[in-house]
Amino acid sequence: MSNNSDFSGSVVRGFRRVFTERQFYLRSHGQVQFMALSAWTQAVLALGAVFFLGWVGFTSVNVVFQDQIIAAKDRKFIRMQSAYEQRIAEMQSSYDEVSTEMVLAQSRFLSQTSDLEAKHGLLADLLNHSREVRSQLDDMRKKVAGLPGTNKRKADGETRIMLRPAPVEGAFRESRVQVSPPHLNMNSSSGQGGAYTDLAQAADGLRHEEKVAFMDHRLENLDLVQQHLVNRIEEETDLEIKEIESIIRMTGFDPDAMAEDMTLEAVAEGGPFINFADTVLPDGETSEGFDRQIFRVATNLDRISVLNQALRQLPLAKPIYGIETTSNFGARVDPFNRKLAFHSGIDFAGPYGTKVHAPMAGKVVYAGWRGAYGRFVEVDHGNGIKTRYAHLASIKVKVGDVVEFRETLGKVGSSGRSTGPHLHYEVWVDGKVQNPAKFLKAGQYVLEEG
Repeated sequence: MSNNSDFSGSVVRGFRRVFTERQFYLRSHGQVQFMALSAWTQAVLALGAVFFLGWVGFTSVNVVFQDQIIAAKDRKFIRMQSAYEQRIAEMQSSYDEVSTEMVLAQSRFLSQTSDLEAKHGLLADLLNHSREVRSQLDDMRKKVAGLPGTNKRKADGETRIMLRPAPVEGAFRESRVQVSPPHLNMNSSSGQGGAYTDLAQAADGLRHEEKVAFMDHRLENLDLVQQHLVNRIEEETDLEIKEIESIIRMTGFDPDAMAEDMTLEAVAEGGPFINFADTVLPDGETSEGFDRQIFRVATNLDRISVLNQALRQLPLAKPIYGIETTSNFGARVDPFNRKLAFHSGIDFAGPYGTKVHAPMAGKVVYAGWRGAYGRFVEVDHGNGIKTRYAHLASIKVKVGDVVEFRETLGKVGSSGRSTGPHLHYEVWVDGKVQNPAKFLKAGQYVLEEG
């Protein structure tokens, strides 16, 4: 407290010593006048003088050094403007780089998705072709399904099992369930960028690098799924060809010869030969492995279609279902004289009046009584194949009738040389009697599911 008082007193004493009261005397025309200036008036005048002198000095410096000051300000402004423009240029460069990357990425993705959609289209056509090929025997299977003594099949389209009941020589293993890949139908109205748009929408909210990585990953997955699907289809069609060929061989026929006959009967085609391996696509690129694989699968499906047509030319169905055979083809003891004899067919013993059906389509070439055969029907199925039905109680067809698969030919009886009601069934190929059992066994793999 005493220190503050001393300091205040020193300030007051110093102020009074500098600004003592002063009197100014003025003499004019014999008269004397005086003017007194108090300490505070002197202090105010001194302060005004200081401000005035400071202003004079500042303005004088500005006048003298005006050009240098302006030049310094210009240099500073130029430096700031240059730094700003450089920053703008860096930002524009970064934007252009990102924009270029996005354009290139979008162009790449559009190209990839266009390829994927083209592959989807090929796969969709391939699967439609596959369904058409495998539907060729469906009408026969439907008519056989559910008959007495047959295994009930699953709903149409669920399976296409071929070699199921037992292994067949020449077949590696059982075929599997038909491939049903999800979401192969492409909407043509979506355009080539449809898949890209879907991926882009899925990648919303991600950074640029994350979007690119995400979309690359999705496209790679789609391509792998397509390739895996084609691999499976090719593997299955290869196996199915082997299975059908094995079934045809079971009947004693040559599948290659039958396929050649079926091909010759096909719709006329033509044009110059152009090797697919040397094919150049419209855009100038050579066909890639995927296209070659699609071509191989399509070729396999055409082969399966021809082989299925060949199967339709064989009497694979039983004339009677739900009845066991009582006498097989080949050597047997004659039921009348008990001597060793050759049996030219197989016998189905069943109730009197059981309906007898045609195992395949054909034309009736004999219908009537024929010695030991009794009431007898013979059907010509083409390709040198004929089937015979003996000991009938009644005949429901006449010579010249064209019969369809599973159409009734007559009823089981015991006419002719017979010990009781049964059907004697024969198969002839090119004028030679064959064992019907090999056709019926083959038919189990085609018409029934084990």
